[in-house]
Amino acid sequence: MASAKLFEAIPSFPDDVPTASINTISLESIRSGDEATAKRVLASCQELGFLMLDLQGDELGETVIKEVDQLFSIGTEILNLPEEVKTKYAQDIPRSFLGFKSRGEAKTETNEPDRFEWFNIGRDGVVGNAPLQPLPSPAQSQLPLLKSFIEHGQGIIALISSILATQLGLAPDAFTSLQRPTKPSGTVVRFIKSFASTEQDDLRTSMIHHTDFGTVTLLANVLGGLQILAPGKSPLDGDAWLWVRPQPGCFIVNLGDAMVQWAGGLLRSNVHRVRYAPGSQRFVDRYSVAILARPERDASMKRLIGGGGEDSELSAWEWEVKQMMGLKRAMENKEGK
Repeated sequence: MASAKLFEAIPSFPDDVPTASINTISLESIRSGDEATAKRVLASCQELGFLMLDLQGDELGETVIKEVDQLFSIGTEILNLPEEVKTKYAQDIPRSFLGFKSRGEAKTETNEPDRFEWFNIGRDGVVGNAPLQPLPSPAQSQLPLLKSFIEHGQGIIALISSILATQLGLAPDAFTSLQRPTKPSGTVVRFIKSFASTEQDDLRTSMIHHTDFGTVTLLANVLGGLQILAPGKSPLDGDAWLWVRPQPGCFIVNLGDAMVQWAGGLLRSNVHRVRYAPGSQRFVDRYSVAILARPERDASMKRLIGGGGEDSELSAWEWEVKQMMGLKRAMENKEGK
């Protein structure tokens, strides 16, 4: 949902690749309380688990667009720091998910090293819920901007969460009461860099297919590369993957596994991956900025619809560690084959 000016600076997204049909819904319409729009939000989150949130024409949305433009510049600076600097801020899973994840640290479905890196900044440290993590200077100098972006993003996430709860017949605060911004959580701002694919061997997966295990993700992209698995299809079916075409002024919004758990399976957390960017976009490094919202650490993962279910006795933090370690074990097993 960067502004159009950032899109003008890159090669065009090609018209000859299969793209996902994602509903575009305006933030202005959502904030107006329009019932038809609320139903479209629910349908999007049940059928595909993704929607395009158009921020243009809304006062809050226009502010966020300006913030994202600034954050793209900051993220580029952070992700191009010297390797010896990045090493000082490396993440330490499962003790901490914050900091740098280096290129090639994980594997893809073909057992090749991944082609991306990221830097996670914990929301809690930025807003004062916890001590601030060590940050490199490009991030440290932009704390007011990061705090503003987080607060605005969380307002949007709360709005979507409230709509989904109401549409499912729950209390409006059923989901928001489990992810209060004032309580410690694993919520992060994530800067991502997928490397340009200049050689034929680079035309493969950059980030392996997965689902997000939080509540709601707000993603800002300019270059293509994100792909969604068509519902009901196998990730092994190459024709089942649909490209997502980024749009100026729009967040790519997707639900995470925590929302599906709370909703008793009535919402969808869709499988997605990052490939090389399509067409001539592949010759350009791909940067992204995202807010990945997660439940409060002490929130219950008990289903709010249907009751019971696996993991119902776990706290959100216990559940997140379980999800992350399960993914880590899967990658280790793949590496050992």
